[in-house]
Amino acid sequence: MTYSSFYIFAFLLNFIATFAFIPNGREFHSSVLIDKKLYFSGGNNNSFGRITNEFFYLDVSKPFITTDDISIPWFDLTNTSGPSKLYATTCIGGKNNDLIFIFGYGDNQSFVNQFDTSKQQWIDFTPVGNVPADKLFISCANFNNGLIAIFSGKKYYPININDNDNNIWIFNTLTLTWGLSNATNAPPPRYLYCAITLPDENILYIGGINLINSSKISFTQMNSLSLYNTTSDMWANMSTSGQPPPARVYFSATLTLDGRIIIFGGGLTILDQNFNETFGDLWILDIAKYHWSIENILNPITDLALIGILRH
Repeated sequence: MTYSSFYIFAFLLNFIATFAFIPNGREFHSSVLIDKKLYFSGGNNNSFGRITNEFFYLDVSKPFITTDDISIPWFDLTNTSGPSKLYATTCIGGKNNDLIFIFGYGDNQSFVNQFDTSKQQWIDFTPVGNVPADKLFISCANFNNGLIAIFSGKKYYPININDNDNNIWIFNTLTLTWGLSNATNAPPPRYLYCAITLPDENILYIGGINLINSSKISFTQMNSLSLYNTTSDMWANMSTSGQPPPARVYFSATLTLDGRIIIFGGGLTILDQNFNETFGDLWILDIAKYHWSIENILNPITDLALIGILRH
């Protein structure tokens, strides 16, 4: 290699490192995993205002060092001109499970938007049926060959809190159509929960806030969880054993391959109300026994407490 080639090569490496994409901090975004790529959408970006349309993914197919920003394999897709969404939720769908569907409120945006990961582009479409309008703080859940369930949620600045429903809305990602469940005995209207699809394709709802009536709300307790049976179209209450976690909102929940649900973070906080407590604890629900336990992390990060992560 000549000296000139060496300097050009070194310059290119420095150029790439200097302009590597590193996302800004954010909250109230949504995320979903497809083909070992963790996609992130929207949220509140500290540098660009209340709502951002930033869209990017993290390649988790190979190990990387989290303490070195430059080496973390982020890839920016914001130039694909996606929607600006806040307090939204994201699920996969389509015949090959390679489509991303983002549901929720956005400035002058449709309630649902679609991104094709194979083509790396947004797809415009007009959904058929009765589309939910202006729902915030929801968590979608996949089940039964291309279907997505969305429960309740909070309407955007409702005239009356009683305008919020406790319906299960069903979106078919194969036909792009909406339907409404006829399930009875549903829980009260709820928002800021996490929905987890279990191995039997029933959906478990954890945490959140119950909307009791126009003057009363309550944090959902963790000792009894709401289960939607996607086959029988019925609701059930699942009692848990063990010491349950404190009630919370704005937390994350993930189902592991060995049948456990791990929840982390969150807090006791409501916009425009004086509830302020942030958690950094990690809890495990064994779904075989519906037993709660708290996990002692061997190498904890001091003072790590996260809120506004919303989604698994």
